[in-house]
Amino acid sequence: MTIGQIAAFGAALYIGGLVLQYPVGWLSDRMDRRALILWVSALGAVVMLVATLVEMPFAAVLVVALLLGGTINPLYSLLIAHTNDFLSKEEMPSASARLIFLNGFGAIFGPLASGWLMSLIGAPGYFLFLCMLFALLAAYAAWRMSQRSAPVDHAAYSGLTPTASSLAVEAVLSDPRR
Repeated sequence: MTIGQIAAFGAALYIGGLVLQYPVGWLSDRMDRRALILWVSALGAVVMLVATLVEMPFAAVLVVALLLGGTINPLYSLLIAHTNDFLSKEEMPSASARLIFLNGFGAIFGPLASGWLMSLIGAPGYFLFLCMLFALLAAYAAWRMSQRSAPVDHAAYSGLTPTASSLAVEAVLSDPRR
């Protein structure tokens, strides 16, 4: 890709996250979050599998980037919301800190693993790595659904970035609309 194409790819990731954050959040407040995690992850896995196997023109790669951003970015907020469904307000900041740690772990080792896979099979290794992660998350969500019932009532979804601090979590928790 050219420098301009790389910039467009990166921008498409964020635009996809921006556009799909609201509909995923809306659905999250109206259905079992585990099922939504499963379906969003499965969608991500299928899109990444297609991107791995099919040679695409750059315009199609941008659509893949939009869908990638539209699945990855809302998933983080969904996972935090689902985690918080089972915690007291006092436990939520600590859990959020642990999730941020896990996100940081992935931010460090994800590029190393995807880079290694790309060195083996080329550029499609990037999409294959993401496909595997999405598939693992979808499988884990399906397994968790078989292990425990959904909470009877869950808190409202709030979009948070992976870099949200414990202070940001506290602000969301103190929102009177919750």
